[in-house]
Amino acid sequence: ILGNLSYHSIPIDTEADSLYSYQEKACLVQLTTERGNAVLDPLRAPEGIAALGPLLADPAVLKVFHGADYDLRQLKKAFGFAVCHIVDTMIAAQLVGRERFGLSALLEEHLGVRLDKRYQRADWSRRPLGPELLAYAAADTAHLHALAERLSGELSGLGRLGWAEEEFRHLEQVEPSAPRAPSCLE
Repeated sequence: ILGNLSYHSIPIDTEADSLYSYQEKACLVQLTTERGNAVLDPLRAPEGIAALGPLLADPAVLKVFHGADYDLRQLKKAFGFAVCHIVDTMIAAQLVGRERFGLSALLEEHLGVRLDKRYQRADWSRRPLGPELLAYAAADTAHLHALAERLSGELSGLGRLGWAEEEFRHLEQVEPSAPRAPSCLE
């Protein structure tokens, strides 16, 4: 999976309002292509999100995430998307033995890129989103491709590429959690 990263790969991230809403919703989908960064707004333009479905399901296009589990649950729950052919830089970092595997720490260590994480807990459902929030969101995918390439080399050098690929295949099966039904004993 990781052997030949190219721009047949699309770094992807999502933002939701889970800190501000009981029934969280996907508020943004960010991606990076060879043309640059894009931030899609399903709250303002849900019709634009539908076009992502075939791309995310296409096994010929590698989807690069960091901490994919949550994003995959959001994409499936909110839009019904199946996501095939996944790489997760957080899992890759764990498999090469990184103790700090947050996106910000990895980008600084591997690429010398410092992310401003001050908007990490923003209410992504509020509109309009200012330019600083949009820039923050776009930055989450801007360097994932390069990070995945670096980690791929490390995994290969350690003989752990197969381990990573197995974990990435498991991610394709992630399903949104069903709401927990109340118990009579509670």
